[in-house]
Amino acid sequence: MTASRPIRHDYFFDAERKGRARSRLTFVSVALLGLVVTVLLDNALFRAAYVGPDQIGLVESKAWYQILRQTGDVRTWLIVASAIFAHAFWRAFGGNAPRIRLGGIITIALAPMISGLVAEILRAVIGRERPLSISGDSAGEFQGHVWRGAFAGIYHNGQWFDSSNLGLPSSHAAVAMAGAIATARAFPGSGFVLVPIALGCGITRMLSGRHFSSDVFLGIIVGWAIGSLTAGAFRRLR
Repeated sequence: MTASRPIRHDYFFDAERKGRARSRLTFVSVALLGLVVTVLLDNALFRAAYVGPDQIGLVESKAWYQILRQTGDVRTWLIVASAIFAHAFWRAFGGNAPRIRLGGIITIALAPMISGLVAEILRAVIGRERPLSISGDSAGEFQGHVWRGAFAGIYHNGQWFDSSNLGLPSSHAAVAMAGAIATARAFPGSGFVLVPIALGCGITRMLSGRHFSSDVFLGIIVGWAIGSLTAGAFRRLR
């Protein structure tokens, strides 16, 4: 009877590393392809989504619009994180709720803030304007893709740190998706509800004429990446 071979633990580690590398490659490939496609379809999708100046006030007054849009506000996720922290704090003094890792709470609070900051920095560096002009007689009119140039949000025409009317990527979409992914990582299954809501936040930015589809798409990618990275960084914190 021959002795069985010892299990090679390094084999499993290598397989895990390769699996993560494939996942990252797939994510980057989808991100690049999606960005190219949305850039090409920007004008058509904007005309299909934008409700126009006559209807925007009515749309923005709707409860569903405000609910979706406010998920792109960092303060929304700070409230969520605070509520979960209060729940965990209550349990520490004799409650019967299941244990909640501190890392998950920190991720929910921190990921949207980091994602929003990264989106603002990228916006200043990329330097592409929003769909609607804010200049003179053409203010409020569709202007297509207008590029001020790289780093235009940092310095442009003698002005420092002027990112007015720059829109790529959408910080609302980035914040909403980062919060959704962070919460989904802390509470498995919640992403089935929160990710569609985060996508809805991006759609509201197109309905209002504030962003192109590529602005929203890149914001979603930024939020997804930051949410995942932040959750990974704090996953061992209890």
